[in-house]
Amino acid sequence: MIRHVLAFRFRPEVPEPERAGLLAELEALPTRFPAMVRFALGANISRRDDTFSYAFSVEFQSEEELVAYLDSEEHERFVIERFRPLVESRAIVSFEADTGSADGRRG
Repeated sequence: MIRHVLAFRFRPEVPEPERAGLLAELEALPTRFPAMVRFALGANISRRDDTFSYAFSVEFQSEEELVAYLDSEEHERFVIERFRPLVESRAIVSFEADTGSADGRRG
């Protein structure tokens, strides 16, 4: 299982309706990319780090499914035309997730 995580911060000048629109588009990603499972999107509620204001995570069964999503024309168009113009900074991490233990802990 591959977990893909994106944390981001909107540009300060982006008005609330545009922010809400982008969040709605992100929320709809799994309907356009059926390989996505366990999608979650939310505002950052951390008291320790407010570098990013939102994050989403999603899982793919394989790295090939993740790469197919990332390399798709639809994804590239979305990133260039919708995401980048509204987002000031972002961090992306993809990793192989161990889903074997019931509580998610290692060791």
